[in-house]
Amino acid sequence: MEVASGVIRIQLPMPFELKHVNVYLLRDGDGYTLVDTGLQTEESRQALTRGLDEVGVPLKRITRILITHIHPDHFGLAGELRERSGAELVIHRLEVALMEPRYAGAEDLVQDVARWLHVNGVPEAEAEFLKSASMAAREFVSVVEPDSLLEGAERLALDGEDIQVVWTPGHSPGHCCFFLPSRRLLLSGDHLLPKISPNIGLHPQSSADPLGDYLLSLDRVARLDVDLVLPAHGDPFSDHTGRIAVIKKHHEERKLTLLGLATSPQTGWELASKLFHGIMERNVFQQRLALQETLAHCQSLADDGRMQKRFTRDRVRWQA
Repeated sequence: MEVASGVIRIQLPMPFELKHVNVYLLRDGDGYTLVDTGLQTEESRQALTRGLDEVGVPLKRITRILITHIHPDHFGLAGELRERSGAELVIHRLEVALMEPRYAGAEDLVQDVARWLHVNGVPEAEAEFLKSASMAAREFVSVVEPDSLLEGAERLALDGEDIQVVWTPGHSPGHCCFFLPSRRLLLSGDHLLPKISPNIGLHPQSSADPLGDYLLSLDRVARLDVDLVLPAHGDPFSDHTGRIAVIKKHHEERKLTLLGLATSPQTGWELASKLFHGIMERNVFQQRLALQETLAHCQSLADDGRMQKRFTRDRVRWQA
């Protein structure tokens, strides 16, 4: 489906609550640039093949693969597609440091996560399950060395115009959006979505203040002259500054809720159980996301001077 001149959206299936991820083909002379790849599953592989066949683009005509970030639904098929197409694989350098420990040598990361769960107050029985909650993601990804590394602010040639790389940390440390200024198009990855805010979590592989990073990244994107946003999940939308204002309000309201809950020193787990009581009764993956998001908001509040972060060797507690 062509969503803008020279831009084709292909929806790939996912076995998660979010049922699809959007990947985009950008015409580039005789070739194409692919933005994100979908999961490494047979269903995703077949859907991508069908999508390419429908628009008459053989895999060999993909000359470059741009990755917004290395979460499995965006990066999973990257290694396979690079090998089959010979395309240049391009990604932000901060994402590369996360690949090996997350998807290959995950045993060490599990131990780091176990320690992190302990200091944030997760009971031992729950922690035993939670520490391995993301290990299943490894089956959806093949680790591959990229060809080119980004830092942000690069301009990449595309069919006589530029793609501007916009570094947008928060959801992931090296998340990037891709902006076509001459067409006023923003390929936003998970950074800016039409109906939900991406998970912003403080955890062993995040930056020190991921929510602060995310809010600053929203400001960076708000300054761009954008007519249409092409997100990784959901349909294209306009009025990106209006959407950014809604998201920022949502996070400020969540901070205020946390301040109301943290009237005495409490662990992240205790606060998450109150803030996300419905989600915390579901599955271990959602529980870990809830803890990560709670901690990100607490850390941002502490950095703003609105919350105290009480630290000992074995426990971290938060108080308004």
